[in-house]
Amino acid sequence: MKLIRLIASPVLMYILAGLYALILAVATLVENSYGPAVARESFYYAPWFILLQLLQAANLLAMFLQGSYFKRISKGGLIFHGAFLFIWLGAAVTHYVGVTGIMHIREGETANSMMKEEGTGMENASLPFSVTLEDFRLQRYPGSHSPMSYESDLVIKRENESPLQATIRMNKVVDVDGYRLFQSSFDSDEQGTVLSVSYDRPGMQLTYTGYFLLLVGFVLTLFSKKSRFGRLRKELGEMKKNTPFCLLLFLTVSGIFNMQALSAQQPVASSQQSLLVSQLPCVSSSHAEKFGSLVVLNPNGRLEPVNSYTSAILRKLYGADKLNGINSDQFFLNLLSFPDEWGAFPFIKVDNKELLQRFGRDSKYIAWQDVFDADGNYILTNELNTIYAKPAAERKRLDSDLLKLDESVNIIYRIMQHQLLPLFPDGNDLQGKWYSPGDDLSAFHGKDSLFVTKIMDWYIYELGNGVRSNNWKEADKVVEMMNVYQQAKAKVPAIDNRKVKAELLYNQLDLFFWCRLAYLILGGILLFIVCGEIIADFKWGRKISSVLIALLAIAFLTHTAGVLLRWYICGHAPWANAYESMICTSWMLVGSGLLFARRFRILPALAGLLGGIMLFVAGLNHLNPEITPLVPVLQSYWLMSHVAIIMIGYVFFALCALTGLFNLVLMSLLSATNRVKLLFRIRELTLLNEMAMILGLFFMTAGTFLGAIWANVSWGRYWGWDPKETWALISIVVYALVLHIRFIPLLKGKTTWCFNLLSVVAVLSVIMTWFGVNYYLSGLHSYGKTEGGDFLLWIWGLDVCLVLVLALFARRRLKKLSATFSSFF
Repeated sequence: MKLIRLIASPVLMYILAGLYALILAVATLVENSYGPAVARESFYYAPWFILLQLLQAANLLAMFLQGSYFKRISKGGLIFHGAFLFIWLGAAVTHYVGVTGIMHIREGETANSMMKEEGTGMENASLPFSVTLEDFRLQRYPGSHSPMSYESDLVIKRENESPLQATIRMNKVVDVDGYRLFQSSFDSDEQGTVLSVSYDRPGMQLTYTGYFLLLVGFVLTLFSKKSRFGRLRKELGEMKKNTPFCLLLFLTVSGIFNMQALSAQQPVASSQQSLLVSQLPCVSSSHAEKFGSLVVLNPNGRLEPVNSYTSAILRKLYGADKLNGINSDQFFLNLLSFPDEWGAFPFIKVDNKELLQRFGRDSKYIAWQDVFDADGNYILTNELNTIYAKPAAERKRLDSDLLKLDESVNIIYRIMQHQLLPLFPDGNDLQGKWYSPGDDLSAFHGKDSLFVTKIMDWYIYELGNGVRSNNWKEADKVVEMMNVYQQAKAKVPAIDNRKVKAELLYNQLDLFFWCRLAYLILGGILLFIVCGEIIADFKWGRKISSVLIALLAIAFLTHTAGVLLRWYICGHAPWANAYESMICTSWMLVGSGLLFARRFRILPALAGLLGGIMLFVAGLNHLNPEITPLVPVLQSYWLMSHVAIIMIGYVFFALCALTGLFNLVLMSLLSATNRVKLLFRIRELTLLNEMAMILGLFFMTAGTFLGAIWANVSWGRYWGWDPKETWALISIVVYALVLHIRFIPLLKGKTTWCFNLLSVVAVLSVIMTWFGVNYYLSGLHSYGKTEGGDFLLWIWGLDVCLVLVLALFARRRLKKLSATFSSFF
């Protein structure tokens, strides 16, 4: 009996789950340093790790079978938790029974076997069918090397049956007698294909059954009165409707105005730098706007306005969208027209102080001419050759900064040589190639050749005349001629003028910048007003807060318009990279806060502040706002459902963190005079916090396993221990532990304080899943990889320290009044 009680112990559950999450985190770091093979052998497929998972399954099953737990848990909770047993069982069947392999076929050849990995290495395994590759096609985005799709035309023949013709591409699978064929990769000469082969029907059926039970348990839990969620909802509904409280206090309010200064998307220029710019020749903004409305084909194969293209270049070189009041189109034309004058101006951003000192610059910028000696020789040549000879793992910080500087120098050189402005489509090219004026233009003939070879020199001449005379009519005419040529010759892809105008409007309005300011200002003032209502019984608080919430709703509608506009422009749901996910998550967060505004007016204040901060972070140069085409694996209907549901989970966890942080502040303000009032608020918000966490865990779990289904459709396996997948699982485990702390006997009397503290700390696992993996680790999700991890690491560390200090202060207050509050905590 003691053994059964031990196996069914919630303490054992905590130990096993906590150890599991810790081991998974270590495994992702090992994989990043030593590769996936080492991580799989030492962790994921190691016998001791499989035993750990078996112990967790046994612990969960024993807790269900024990009478006390079985009676307390609702049907929905039972089904939801029991679903994990099916998922574990399905994973075990897949691991021990499933078969996977690789089939390599050249065009015109036939294969009836695959290479599968065994303990002794790769072995050949026969298949009950043969596959002939008739044709392989790699489709690229027009005029670029970026793959849009790759697919294989196959003829599949089974014994005594007619041949089956099928086409396989990413996210399109062919099933043959339980064997599933997937497009994996291809030969460099594009004359052969590599297919992955998977046979896992029993394991897949068990796993999908588990996923279905998760959904059923989720629905039953939400609507059952006997579930934990139902009991929390009932208790919250019975509590007196009163205006909620205050939070982040003076910290956020005082920081708002500092953030406004930081939120401008360009660095603050020195007076000397501004004076230098005013002395340089500069193209007028009115003409630059006309130039910016032309279209270019960017390196990713997307037709976009010149304005979007030059904005990306200026952000790359200068780190902002404007240079001392000069927009990106003006900047680009200035480099084209006056390379000597602008080449001497310091606009290349360099973060390394050692490099700045080497070039004799005391600001963050150097000039293009700084990297050349008196004879015009590039002074970094020898040093760069040495760096390129080093393995990437051995390069130091200075080496990386020099490579970035070299990249910037080459971009400027190509602009000055007219090689980085693909304005001219070749109407006869089936691949839709576009050319820059400085490229080899021999592909053009007749009048087209005369136009593309002469027009840029003429244009630059007219730009010079315009600067000298302030008359831009002739330059405007040349731009109009280029526009007419583009409209006539662009066939693959054709120019969508409505989308071009929409993108220009999107760039001009800069809606997310204004939403950011609105969220920070309105959220801060609303927070201040709500605090006044709680602390000082501010009479006009309700009326003023209603007005502020209405204004916040208007800002949210503006945010919605920005998201929809970006969606229309890019042609897919705008959450395919880090920048877009920040924009959309901020939108969902503010919307969720407004949804609860009637009962909990503190939530729109907190959501507005955090939404503004997220937009502020998105506006930093660490995240690239450029609209890019989708890589082939993302061209799936699973993208929208998987990412959207995951992001809803993130939003709920963000609300949990804000609510928990606010509760810690309230606990630190407890005193003998305000205890009744604040205890009511703390209890009310704790109930809301737990309900939001349950929803967040449900959505996070559902979104993760929808991603597993997507992976199964794309790669033939629903779980591959990719770092992103692994950290999503870690987040699920972390929040499950937080939700179940009430079962830990040692925390009796501290549950409320501990729960609110952990709801704040746990969000770090979500941040790691969302961004940290992209910064610090690598894997299949590296298409969203970004820079700036060191900066965020310091921010996260500082935030954790502040939260812990606040929590300790709150705990001291609770200890002083523990006798009074024992029934609450």
